Amino acid sequence: MDDLYQEKISHLNDLIKLSRVDGQESLNEIHFINSVADRLGVSREDLDKIRIKNDDIVFTPPHNMYQLIMQYHRIILLMGIDRIISESEMDFCMDLGIKMNLKPEAIREILELAVETPRHIIAIEEIEKVFYKYYKN
Repeated sequence: MDDLYQEKISHLNDLIKLSRVDGQESLNEIHFINSVADRLGVSREDLDKIRIKNDDIVFTPPHNMYQLIMQYHRIILLMGIDRIISESEMDFCMDLGIKMNLKPEAIREILELAVETPRHIIAIEEIEKVFYKYYKN
């Protein structure tokens, strides 16, 4: 498996774990993950394997900052897609951001923004602004 495909599999695994962290995997979350898999070029067969054996997936974040921002944006979108943000989802997103080597201050600001935003949906431009503030130097 090439590195780029491994990054995609790892990201989908993170999305699946997030969708399950609150014990309520909604249809909206499932549809969102399926849509992300389609856009990333990951087959439904591979996605089903991830859903079944997600503990076997090696965490592989991208090295490119733009790709990290895109992935984290999808994580934040999934967290708010059911319009309910639980403490466990916020903790998961914080821990995942740290594993991705994102700055904790930026992660906290994004999570606060997600909670405060109506419907909990944040545009990619808003997330980019936050990251730019913390990474401009």
